Amino acid sequence: MGDRDTYLKKAADCREKAKTDPAQADYWTDQAISWLQRAIQNGGDEAITHEVRDGRMIPKPGK
Repeated sequence: MGDRDTYLKKAADCREKAKTDPAQADYWTDQAISWLQRAIQNGGDEAITHEVRDGRMIPKPGK
């Protein structure tokens, strides 16, 4: 798994923690944003698109 994929997984983990730990939701959301920013910086020019399924953001496959 590349760094970008690792960062996206960590961001998803933080979003889940924000849902399960409402008292610390702001902290976990900030952490998720930080991991997403790292993924963007590591992703080069590749755009990341998502779609919502059952209330979850799912990455769309690349073209």
